[in-house]
Amino acid sequence: MQETSSAGYAPVTATATAPAASRWGPPRHTGKTRVSIALGGGKPDQVPIVPIYDMGYVMHSTGRDIREWMTATAAARIEAIEENFLRHPAVDGFFVHGGTTDAWAERHAVERLDRYWRVTDLQTGESFGLLPDGSRCLPDGTAVPRQGQGIGAESRLKTPEDIERVLGARPSANASAASGRFGPLRYLAEKYPDRHFSTQTSTPMVHALNACGGYVPGLTTMASDPALYRKLLARLAEDTCALMAPAQRAGADSTWFTCFYTGADTIAPRDYAELVYPYDRMICEEARRQGLYVLNWYLGDLMPNLDKVMELPIDALVLEQGRKGYVIDPVEIRRRVGPAFCLFGFGYENDFCTFDRQRLADELSRQIGGAGRDGAFIAGTPIMPPNARPEAVEFYFSAARRLGQYGDWRAPVAEHSPALVGG
Repeated sequence: MQETSSAGYAPVTATATAPAASRWGPPRHTGKTRVSIALGGGKPDQVPIVPIYDMGYVMHSTGRDIREWMTATAAARIEAIEENFLRHPAVDGFFVHGGTTDAWAERHAVERLDRYWRVTDLQTGESFGLLPDGSRCLPDGTAVPRQGQGIGAESRLKTPEDIERVLGARPSANASAASGRFGPLRYLAEKYPDRHFSTQTSTPMVHALNACGGYVPGLTTMASDPALYRKLLARLAEDTCALMAPAQRAGADSTWFTCFYTGADTIAPRDYAELVYPYDRMICEEARRQGLYVLNWYLGDLMPNLDKVMELPIDALVLEQGRKGYVIDPVEIRRRVGPAFCLFGFGYENDFCTFDRQRLADELSRQIGGAGRDGAFIAGTPIMPPNARPEAVEFYFSAARRLGQYGDWRAPVAEHSPALVGG
């Protein structure tokens, strides 16, 4: 009988093993192997480094304007992502943003004016502007007032038929390829096969709120018509599951499963368990069936939901700093989940923006000592904001290399991925 994990699922067994130690000392691992060992609950030669960067940081750190992200051709988007990847080359893994096609750039003309950029649709003649922060404005550069949603904002969804109307055609493997979504992933995975690459998917909760018309109408629909909301979540979960096989074929090692609007700061733990969890589990199971690790990036108050989240078939929790008064502490979470489940640590956003060396190093040391001394730990980051200082990011990675050296290494408790190879 195959042994199951504490989360109740049987891990995928790797077909290769990590490198053995030699007479010259502990083995050295590739980035891909280093991450795989940590995700399996083991201790590699050193703490792996796997960051996530906001698209604004991708552009800022490579000397580009954020508006070039929105107006880029497929090749230009890949070029920016690769340059950002190489800006900090010490990383073992990398979150890869989605790509694009040339269709948008071919249909639009972009005038780079002093105060703003004017974008014109060549087919319709309609124009809009882009301000330096990337936000839209009127064609003459006038800012557009932000429209808030009142308590009485109405949902766009009233019936099951509305779900199909709003969401449109179901995605197919061909549609995923044609969208250019996995272009940067395929490029990086082929060119840098010794690194671990992750591609983003999300809890259906994120897309459900958008489908309803926004945050307020979405949460109102969830509370007033849970049966309709379940149908919406189910359809969105199926759409997300359809992305896993194309992602794996493009070279993904993992899916960066993004969960926000699911924390106890937004919805009740009961609603998470009864409404959200079943569809999150459906997606995670499909990712595992396709041979992908599942990295659960949880944005919100995790602690009241932690036990339920740990029932998901996931390989790691990617932790973010607490906000809105709640606290997320990798050291405390380590006590809750045990020694062999992988956790991603983080530095604090403001310390990257102000380049506070002491705070960055002290927090990293505390997290490695309290949550990573026995392995199963990855030095992660917050989603790096556009105003983070690249030299602070580089300092953090250097500190992770210095503080994260293991004198001995231990193979994974459960080797999940067939991609585990020797370095």
